[in-house]
Amino acid sequence: GKERAPRIRMAAALLWLSLLALLPGGRGSTSCLEKGFGEGLVCSSCKKMEEIVKDSELVKDCLNCCQEDKSVSNEKFDSAKLEVCQ
Repeated sequence: GKERAPRIRMAAALLWLSLLALLPGGRGSTSCLEKGFGEGLVCSSCKKMEEIVKDSELVKDCLNCCQEDKSVSNEKFDSAKLEVCQ
């Protein structure tokens, strides 16, 4: 119902941020890392996140920490770990 929608959006945002934190390379600014953005954050991920999470400040921070997609390799990972605290 309506009560589940905000939880689903929050879980999706946490998943995005967790996956983004696993990406290698990129700007690596301490402030970006402190905000939870990985070093290899690509701007297309921020744009996808914007569609899910309607938080303009979070998206702005994401866009300030990302790099254009073309300069990032298509490296794949064996696994990812998502931890959800309730």
